[in-house]
Order: sequence, then C-alpha cells, then structure tokens
Amino acid sequence: MIQSVLGPVRPAELGVCLPHEHIWCDQLLAPRRELLGTRTGSGVFMQLLDFEAMVAELGAFREAGGGAVVEVTCDGWGRDLEVLARLSEASGVHIVATAGFYIEPCMPAYVAELSAEQLGDRLTRELLEGVGPARRRCGVLKSAIHRARVEGLERKALLAVAAAQRRTGVAITTHTTGRRRQEVKGGTVGVEQLEILKEEGVPASRLIVGHVDERPDVDILTGLAAQGCFIQFDVIGKEHWLLDQTRAELIGELIRRGQLEQLLLSHDVNREHELLRGGGGGYCHIFTSFLGRLEGVGVTPEEIRTMMVSNPARALTPAPV
Repeated sequence: MIQSVLGPVRPAELGVCLPHEHIWCDQLLAPRRELLGTRTGSGVFMQLLDFEAMVAELGAFREAGGGAVVEVTCDGWGRDLEVLARLSEASGVHIVATAGFYIEPCMPAYVAELSAEQLGDRLTRELLEGVGPARRRCGVLKSAIHRARVEGLERKALLAVAAAQRRTGVAITTHTTGRRRQEVKGGTVGVEQLEILKEEGVPASRLIVGHVDERPDVDILTGLAAQGCFIQFDVIGKEHWLLDQTRAELIGELIRRGQLEQLLLSHDVNREHELLRGGGGGYCHIFTSFLGRLEGVGVTPEEIRTMMVSNPARALTPAPV
C-alpha cells in the first residue's frame, strides 16, 4: 500500500501521479536562510500559503485527469501534514507527504544536534507512526544537496535517510544540487548519492534521482536507470533550465534505450507565479502542453501512461523489509 496523508492507498487506485511537487511551503522559515546566498526580490523564495487557491489548483489537476501528488516539502520550511490532509479532502487528490531533509539552509536545527542514527529513528517514526496529534504518516523519504558534492550535514542527512529506508522499504526522492550543477559531471550528483546509498544497503531500485532535466547527460541517466534507479524529469515547463522540446527528445531517447519503466514526470511547482492563477501552467502543464511534445517525438499513449501511472505507483509502493 502507498501511504497518503489520509491513509493507505492501493497502488492501482493512485491514478496519474506527479511525484515531485510542492503544495504548501514557506522557504522564509528556513533556519539558515543566509546560506542561500544574497539573492533578493520577489519570487526568489519558495512559498505557497493560500489554502483556497491550492484547492482550486489541485481541483484543476483533478479535472485534467490527475489523481495524486507527492508533496516534497520537508520539515524545516513549512511542511504541514494537517493542511495537506485538508487539501486532499477538499480536492479529492491523493497527497503523499515527505519525511527527510531539504538542503542545509532549510534543515531544522536538530539535524546538527542529533546523530545520523537518531535522525534515522525520527524519520522512521514519521513513516510508521505518524506526525502530530492526528499521526499523519509520510509516504516517501527525501535527501537534498545544494553543493557539488555530498558532504557535511547533507551527508549526515543522507545516511539518516538510508537508515530509515532500510527499516521501512520506502523510496528516496532526491534534490540533486542547486546553482552549482555546472560543477557536477552529468549535471546531477545522483551518481554519488547512489554510491553512498548502496554502501549503506539501499538498493538502486529505491532511489528516485530528481531534477535530472536541468543539466542532463543522457549517458549518465542511462547508466543510473540501468542500475534500477528511477529517473525523474521533474522541472517540466521551466525552460530557463532546458527547453521542453529537448526534454521530450531526451525522454524519447531513454525509451528507445529500454528505460521506459524507470521514467517519472513532474513540474516542481513551488511559487505563486507558477500556478494557473499566476499565469503559469500549475499542475496541469504536462497535460496541456508537454504530452503533445512527447507524442510529437513518437512516445505512445501507452508509454505515457506507464510514466505517469504505473511507474509512480511502483516507485511509491514500499519494498518488503
């Protein structure tokens, strides 16, 4: 069963799933915001805090054919499972919440104070026992890197996530560096994350390599997929990173290379201007724009369904432990 904020969901009932989005977040709460750099101005910080607006955005996604969203905001910058539960009830969309840690500037202070083992214990409780008075349970783990290598508190957090994964069988979704991607061979530290996780006893099949479509190397991605990782094109629509047409062509090439069953699609919506009401594509851009590009490069409706229904359900279903 897949754990949503309202309870277990059968994999066959998940429907079309966006596996990397934000619905409720406030990066202004980040405990060490100064580490983000000197950027200022409107739209810089990730922030979604209007309940009725989010009900409408999720409703539009459901009307377009959507069934589920993985909300990847972590503890430290506004994760609220009670709000997510209310949003799920109001919209009819399944919402999967996240245990784990975002980049160091957004990590809660206790990450520095506790050992990796203690942090792993905490994450395990969030997955198996729940969070808050209503004991809402998370359904996925997250690890994030904002440097060009896995080090410091972010390495400790990755080890904690690995410990929780071994105990629960849930998948690990990743944020693979930020502004420093240009320093990383292939554009993602997913290779390094995978090596560390394998050393900790986590199988490649439990790793979702995120943000691969910001600076992609198709050979690196093919190698990760061949080992069993899920390859997540999750900033679709954000063409300042990469044109959607190029994304579609890369996905078509990975399918031709035999990696269809490892591919996931999402948007990483996280700011007001990206919503439908802000003039963006919201959670519907894949439906309204990107699917046509995929079809234009020869991707079939059956292959699209595999990427948007079958693969997320498989990724989010915990493995036996």
